[in-house]
Amino acid sequence: MNYSCVIVAAGSGSRTGLQYNKVFHEIDGQTVVERSAANFIDDPDCKQVIIVINLDERKIFDDLKFNNKVEFTAGGDSRQESVFNGLQLVSQEYVMIHDGARPFVSSDIIERIKDGLQEYKACVAMVKSTDTIKVVKNSVIDHTPIRDTMYNAQTPQAFRTELIIESYISLFNQNATVTDDAEAVEFTTDEEIFVVEGDYRNIKITTAEDLE
Repeated sequence: MNYSCVIVAAGSGSRTGLQYNKVFHEIDGQTVVERSAANFIDDPDCKQVIIVINLDERKIFDDLKFNNKVEFTAGGDSRQESVFNGLQLVSQEYVMIHDGARPFVSSDIIERIKDGLQEYKACVAMVKSTDTIKVVKNSVIDHTPIRDTMYNAQTPQAFRTELIIESYISLFNQNATVTDDAEAVEFTTDEEIFVVEGDYRNIKITTAEDLE
């Protein structure tokens, strides 16, 4: 199946302690964003990679090693605005949305996502939570959900392009905010979202410890 990929890379390195966008940090001689994009670029089913960037950093991105699958567009004031900007350029029936700061995504995860899209219009890579989760209200534990039902969402998150675009439009019309793309579909539709096995190594670089 053919698909497009939107990679969100317009953030910053504030929580990592870096003085520059964390996607430019190098791991084994390759930037985080290059590694994040590599398996999509190498996948023959991926026909288009759209990297959402801060236009002030365009020259840096132009100097990185990408092929002609890759195009750039401007980010917005929030992650969901940045994703929506990227979605405007999607040319394929399906789209995967991936964090530019998640450089350890494997080709196996991508293949599992593609398999899921054969039956579902929305698929998300997730891993079971290894920690006990506590719901806290006013600094007091309210309750403890059953851990077997708790999962950590990762990216890629993948959708029929029409579905995710319509979900985002509905979000903006309601002035609603979500923390990931699957939540946009959850919030605005009754569509089932299929859970695909992720990988505990597929971390998002967020803090200084993640760079070690």
